[in-house]
Amino acid sequence: MKHAFSKIVAAGFAIMSFAFPAFAQPSPADLEHDEIRIETSEGLSLSGYVTRPIRSASPLPSLMLTQWVSCGSIAPSPERLSEAERIALASNYALIRIDRAGTGKSEGPGCDKLDYNTEVRHYREAFDQLTQHAWVDQARVVIFGSSLGSTTAPLVAMGKPVAGVVVQGGGALTYFERMLHFDRIQLERQPDFRPEELDGEIRRRMEFHRLYLHHKMMPDQIERLRPDLRGVWQSLRGTDAAPHYGRPYAWHWQAADQNWLAAWAKVEAPVMVVFGEYEQFEQRHGHRVIVDTINRLRPGSARWLEIPQAGHGMSLYTDPYSAFLFDGGVRQHDVLVEPVAQWLRGLS
Repeated sequence: MKHAFSKIVAAGFAIMSFAFPAFAQPSPADLEHDEIRIETSEGLSLSGYVTRPIRSASPLPSLMLTQWVSCGSIAPSPERLSEAERIALASNYALIRIDRAGTGKSEGPGCDKLDYNTEVRHYREAFDQLTQHAWVDQARVVIFGSSLGSTTAPLVAMGKPVAGVVVQGGGALTYFERMLHFDRIQLERQPDFRPEELDGEIRRRMEFHRLYLHHKMMPDQIERLRPDLRGVWQSLRGTDAAPHYGRPYAWHWQAADQNWLAAWAKVEAPVMVVFGEYEQFEQRHGHRVIVDTINRLRPGSARWLEIPQAGHGMSLYTDPYSAFLFDGGVRQHDVLVEPVAQWLRGLS
């Protein structure tokens, strides 16, 4: 069944509805992969992958993925296509990606010990090496940031000859604000909703995050200093994957030090920002500020795409409460793949 969706374009907030046509379903057999090694400045060897549509004869414009916060290999799968692979196929782009330190075949102490600044540096070093690949047109490389990879994307792009940046699932507010938005959405959408307690709980979390992110204190230190904040850490999303979304405290502390909006202001290439209406983590304003800032500095250079009913992973839900629980989501790849691929094709 075809669905109509609204596309909101930054310039003038014009809204137009359209239905996506049926496309032949792509498969992993439509791609070929080349695995190469990336050498980091501290001497680690990381696995890098360059992927392209089969039977490509010349260097292609390319999409370089910067990943979400959770650990796990992004090596190509023979059984299913990733969303980035679908976008690459639909736009006739090559795809560049790396397994982070300690993940997959990459050397290193482990993604659970990899801090934010080192991760960004590894991406930048990988950019310099992987864009030299024979399948890649060096003059037409676009950074694609997914989830919290949306925050590393402008930092990777800074000073590099990128042809564009596209992000989905992350914005440019401070990390402190971002985490408070996580908390606000959690408290408002969880099944055990107690509106009379929301104000007080948000105030407790603001204090906790101030000490945790700005003063770089560990949770047990905070609880010793502030007994009134006991239990806050255990109530936060992501603390079940120790220490925090599976990443070290230093990752979050360094993220809190970043000025992401300043980094976006320096991106002179075209930008696209994708937001799902039922996003479970960061609120709409965090995404929208990227487009509004760039278009204020360089009118018309940033594009906004808002996908109705879409959650963080771009599955479609009946309401924001189902999305929060990841309950009953339906995946319709073309709501993301086709408009992003259309924008990418317009860059090349």
